[in-house]
Amino acid sequence: MENIFEIILVVAFGAIFGSYATLFAYRLPRDESCFGRYFGKKSRCPNCGFTLMTRDLIPLLNWIVTCGKCRSCKTKIPRVHLFVELTTTILFLFCYAHFGITEIFIINCLIATAMVIIMACDITHKKFTDQALIFLLFFVTINRVLFEQTLVNIIYSLLIGVVVSVIFYKLIYNKLNYFFVNSTQVFDYIKFILIASIALDYQSFLFYFFEVMFILSLLTIFKIIGKKNVISIGYVFVFPLLWMLIIQPINY
Repeated sequence: MENIFEIILVVAFGAIFGSYATLFAYRLPRDESCFGRYFGKKSRCPNCGFTLMTRDLIPLLNWIVTCGKCRSCKTKIPRVHLFVELTTTILFLFCYAHFGITEIFIINCLIATAMVIIMACDITHKKFTDQALIFLLFFVTINRVLFEQTLVNIIYSLLIGVVVSVIFYKLIYNKLNYFFVNSTQVFDYIKFILIASIALDYQSFLFYFFEVMFILSLLTIFKIIGKKNVISIGYVFVFPLLWMLIIQPINY
């Protein structure tokens, strides 16, 4: 009975955090205040300007009630909003399954939320926002320190991350720059690679980088990306780290 109550609680908090993650993913790339009810505009429909009421902000359930449409103008709500809310909730459940209700659970939930926001920003605006990256960096560092109780190994894996990032820039961006929309995007990905080097021990990080390069190779071989088909590939960098930290967490 206690486990059932905890699961319900985790789902509820996952949905709530997912709702706020949707807000952040929408407003951060637009440089808008993410604290609308207190310091900025209240949440509203981007099409008709209808101010959303509290009942319109109930995560997940609102999609069922409104069929994914604005209550006022009936315009379809972007599916990326549902993706953010649903994915965040599912990742909270993974965190609970692996860590239980502990401080590690809380930290990993925040890490998961940050990565979902980053993916959503890349899908909608083809960029990783610095605010979300800094948030992710802060909590992966805390997570790593709690596991290892030292900064030495973190610095060591970060140095390897710097070397790998230089190789990535030289081999991928200089030779295959059609992978990216612009130069800003490639530096966003490099920042994420460096954060991954802090989040993982050096062996796991090298495996992470191998996974990224393998996925990029497959996308190229099957012509999913190319000179005539430039798409956002942020998920190539984010999902392997999500897998290694949240879905199938590694042991340091």
